[in-house]
Amino acid sequence: MIRIKIGESDPRLDKLLAHFKKVGMQEASLPATAAALKAGASLGRGVWQGFALGGKLKGVEPLKGANKGYARSIKSRKTGPFTHAVYSESEIAARIENGTPELDMKKTHTRGPRSRVSADGHAYLIVPFQWGTPGKKGDQRVGFGKNVIDAGSYKAVKKFEKMRTAVSADRAPLRARNAQGKNVGRALYNKGYGRLKEKDIGGEVDKEMRSRMSGMVRSTDATGKNRSGGYFTFRVISARPGATGWIRPAVPPRSVARAVEKETEAAISAMAEPAIIADLGA
Repeated sequence: MIRIKIGESDPRLDKLLAHFKKVGMQEASLPATAAALKAGASLGRGVWQGFALGGKLKGVEPLKGANKGYARSIKSRKTGPFTHAVYSESEIAARIENGTPELDMKKTHTRGPRSRVSADGHAYLIVPFQWGTPGKKGDQRVGFGKNVIDAGSYKAVKKFEKMRTAVSADRAPLRARNAQGKNVGRALYNKGYGRLKEKDIGGEVDKEMRSRMSGMVRSTDATGKNRSGGYFTFRVISARPGATGWIRPAVPPRSVARAVEKETEAAISAMAEPAIIADLGA
């Protein structure tokens, strides 16, 4: 869990609140102080969520785009008299805060239950990548990163016959050994579904994106019924010696919690100090 303790990042305020708790003063006797600290927790949560949604935070490299799941995971709760915590229990928050080491997916992703083994004995995995469709001008398709179909290519791919699951993997008669040595089913699909070819891709698309979009299919939804589904490309991660790519570089840690504390510290003190004075009648 990544957590921020509201008020305790300011030494002056922390010392005073500790004294209140020590002498047994309760929220009922200091209502303005309690309200100010609750508002401070809301402020801290808002600043943190703003970062999660793509905003700037002094001293921290911003995210590449909004992450709504990360933002939703940021919550606040009362932990005691005059004490609030703003926190996130999500793995996303932990990865951002602590950083991640380099990951060679050829060594990890090719060993799972969905893996396959080639005729010459090398494990591999077919990975689906979902693509977003073009929105209105200036619309940011959150969650797809660079995987957004250009308008020209979309005109072609949206007319394709859909790729449908004819027989699910659990029921498929076709069995094959995976990297764990188990015989598992391989799903069967309908024939004749469309695949995006070079000639279908919009002329304004650069070389890298053309390569990434090549072979795109229009798919059904998860139920396999002929309803709206999505657009996917499929790529192979292979453990074959000499295979390249598929290495996720290390990501350095970003001290988001500390940055939120620094950014809100003065504002929370500015709210709490006059509230304390008002409550004490000074």
